Amino acid sequence: MDELEKSMPEAEALVEAEQNTTPKRHNENCLNCGTPLTDVFCSHCGQKDLPRRQTLRELFDNFISSFWSYEGKFFRTTKYLITKPGFLAKEYNEGKRESYYHPARMYVFISFVFFFLFFTIVNDGPDETIELDRSDIEQLKNDFGNPRVDSLLDRLPRNPNEPDEWVMSQRTMDSLDLVIPRKVDRGPGFSISRSEYNSVEEYDSAQLALPEAERDGWFKRKMQIRGIELNQRFRRNQENMGEAIGRALLENSSKVIFFLLPVFALLLKLLYVRRGFYYSEHLVFSIYYYNFVYFAGSVQLLLGLVPWLTWLSVAVGFWIIFYLLFAMKHMYAQGWVKTIGKFLIVSFLFLLCMSIAFAISFFWILLMI
Repeated sequence: MDELEKSMPEAEALVEAEQNTTPKRHNENCLNCGTPLTDVFCSHCGQKDLPRRQTLRELFDNFISSFWSYEGKFFRTTKYLITKPGFLAKEYNEGKRESYYHPARMYVFISFVFFFLFFTIVNDGPDETIELDRSDIEQLKNDFGNPRVDSLLDRLPRNPNEPDEWVMSQRTMDSLDLVIPRKVDRGPGFSISRSEYNSVEEYDSAQLALPEAERDGWFKRKMQIRGIELNQRFRRNQENMGEAIGRALLENSSKVIFFLLPVFALLLKLLYVRRGFYYSEHLVFSIYYYNFVYFAGSVQLLLGLVPWLTWLSVAVGFWIIFYLLFAMKHMYAQGWVKTIGKFLIVSFLFLLCMSIAFAISFFWILLMI
């Protein structure tokens, strides 16, 4: 105990000396903008006071410091985003912003990761194998009537378990259908128009034969003509039209979801109109919610690649559903009954808006594809 008492003055002196240490100054003026320096960081542009020429050790130390300043902030923000629904939006709206990664920057990064994973996994899914017997091969030869297809079919590998069967990948079959039209149609497939007209000229002639009051309006005429054009384009392989439209819808989905972001914030503004929140504060809440959905969706896509982690992917899906409820409770601080009611209302209205937006996107794709 005596030794401890004797050491206390020295310890206090060390702490006091450490607290009163002034940062080392390297320059009188900021190297970036020339403003006179009064502290470690420039009061005008924010650049740190670093030596003009750095040693290897200084370069390494500054690199590590910068990494933990930005990436550490990102990881900390991600932790709160997952575990504390509504916390980050509330902190941001209260002015506590430098401690966390900016929500807009996070949105750009996480949404990019999500759609990159989504399209990569969808396009690089497992290639299915088609088993063909001799009659199937003869049927394909008759359908295509092309020497190149005949040569390919004759070189197909045999099924090791069934000597009288051959195997072909689904991608190979899809490639044949895209490049070489079949002489024989394989059924009606997908058709955008159930019209009996086979050409635009035939449709126009039929319209001119009708009284002017009974003719199709502008929108219906536009859709009829576009349907005829698409059916002519995909006449031999009409199921490819469905694939083309589906692919375009997927590629356009990121834009649709982005433009629905301010709509989601507007719904919250209408539901909490008496709470005194600015629309911008609802928008910040919406951005953070989008960030969580994209992050959780990315985790689900990765978990889906591992069969024995399916249960964990389902758990993440449930957390995505109920996350908004807890976020609204924390952000707007209302009772559970009101929060659950508004959660159900905003979920229904947003799904309705999303359905309308994707329907509009569908018709737009029909006009542009």
